[in-house]
Amino acid sequence: MLDSETPIAARRRNALDWIEWAGNKLPEPAILFAYLAGIVILLSALGSWLGWSVQPVQPVVLGTDAAGEPILGAQAVGSPIEPRSLLNGDGVYWMLSSMLRNFVGLPSVPLIFTAMLGIGLAEKFGLFGALMRALATVTPPRLLTPVVVFIGANASVASDAGYIILPPLAAALYLAMGRHPIAGLAAAFAGVAGGFGAGFFPNGSDGAIAGFAQDAARIIDPAYNVTILHNYYFKATSAIVVTLAGWYVTDRIVEPRLNANPDSLDRAVGEAQLEALSLKPEERSALRTALWLALALIGLAAALIYVPGMPLHGPGQQTLASGRVLVQESVLIAPAGTPAPAEAGDVYARTPLSVVEAPGNGRLLESPGPRWSHVIVPLIFLVFAIPGAVYGRLVGTCRSQKDLVDGLYSGIRSIVPVLVIAFFMAQFVNYFSYTNLDRMLAYSGGSLLVEAQVPIVLLIVLFVLLVIFGDFAISGMLSKFGVLAPIFIPMFMLVGKSPELTTAAYRIGDSVVNIVTPLNSYLLIILAMLQKYRREAGLGTLIALMLPYTFFLTIAWTATLVIWYLSGANLGPGAPLEYLPPR
Repeated sequence: MLDSETPIAARRRNALDWIEWAGNKLPEPAILFAYLAGIVILLSALGSWLGWSVQPVQPVVLGTDAAGEPILGAQAVGSPIEPRSLLNGDGVYWMLSSMLRNFVGLPSVPLIFTAMLGIGLAEKFGLFGALMRALATVTPPRLLTPVVVFIGANASVASDAGYIILPPLAAALYLAMGRHPIAGLAAAFAGVAGGFGAGFFPNGSDGAIAGFAQDAARIIDPAYNVTILHNYYFKATSAIVVTLAGWYVTDRIVEPRLNANPDSLDRAVGEAQLEALSLKPEERSALRTALWLALALIGLAAALIYVPGMPLHGPGQQTLASGRVLVQESVLIAPAGTPAPAEAGDVYARTPLSVVEAPGNGRLLESPGPRWSHVIVPLIFLVFAIPGAVYGRLVGTCRSQKDLVDGLYSGIRSIVPVLVIAFFMAQFVNYFSYTNLDRMLAYSGGSLLVEAQVPIVLLIVLFVLLVIFGDFAISGMLSKFGVLAPIFIPMFMLVGKSPELTTAAYRIGDSVVNIVTPLNSYLLIILAMLQKYRREAGLGTLIALMLPYTFFLTIAWTATLVIWYLSGANLGPGAPLEYLPPR
């Protein structure tokens, strides 16, 4: 029997090794976006030379059906769009002169930066680690698996802490309770990585996705806004779905398989590891204080939002210090000496150019809306930073102003790779926009979707699968979204589906394969933890262990989104499923 199974195992290892080899041959994300920017430059020149053109369309309400629901169609508007070359004089000048503006204007940068100031501080001083250890160690044995997976599904707010603390803690807990430690390791990793797009807490990734989604949506609707809470209801529900699926796979599939081939394990080792991870009395007291403080801050924020007359109650409009608002005006730029200049104070220009107002109304860059929606990122910063600093002060990890500032630095250090990627991503995204290739591709694909009349449920499933396959080519949640958002969000809007629905589907596809793709850098960290209990384990062992989680999470989570879509419920505050164009 062993001899007959060896070739199958060998073939499996070869296939996985090939995936790992191919993934390692792909460029790093920053370099990948530099390559993509180069491709856009070449395509813009080629398309301009060949005379490519695409007729723009916009979704319109054609009428209502028997149930009173709007019937959408696509209507041609304006003149055909042609590509603008980046390889002529104006194009090269624009690329060089706009390089800095492209980066600082990326909407995700200030959102990630501000949120991670508070989140990174709380992680640096040990608040997240203490919370995970406390929750796991007080859990009844029969609820250990769902609690471990649930903590993991909410650990994305804690950055690396979820990967570093929870898996070894879960393995030690399982071993100390007489269960297989690898099952605990697998359950924790499934929650942290497989449930990365879920969770009850907003995080830096939510802000980045919101920024990219908003930019992509404005290809179709220049006034469209996407908030950091655009998927909050769906994310919170998804954490429960991930917990239930991970619970089933761990207790019914993974652990019975491990127990069928028991390893030589010493329960005393697990008890010793658990003892080392247990909270000290001063840590437990500090954690209680920090949690009560966090609840008080959340209560204060709720009062500011919901009590009439309070600063965050009702609608608001963001302004500059001067009281003015930022407005984007259409202008025409002509050589010096052009008559009919714009009125003073309306448009600013430098000689030798003359800038005149073009027909059309201006657009507010920061649209009015509920006041709370304009301050959610600063609130996140305060709710994490203040309890984190208090916890650090009480346990001694924050003893001075220098420690406090170093804690603030910690969150920014963790996103330095993201900022490097964002610099090159910003060039690619803006090159794509300057050349008109983003709109040309979106309008072409959107028109095909309208004509094909593909059922929306099928579109959702196909997009999830596309993201899953893309995860084996491009690592990183933001990297893939930076490529896909400018194409698929406008396409879905043309068939009447909101950007928030597209981001919800993206979360699923990006998360469920994190636990098996060799491009996930944390896979090697988890492998090192696995080898403590099974020395001969390799990458193939780990991927085979986690594949059932990917399979069940994909089915359960995608089915949840389909049911959610059919229910018609909002995905977050002010985040509908449908996109209805202005009448």
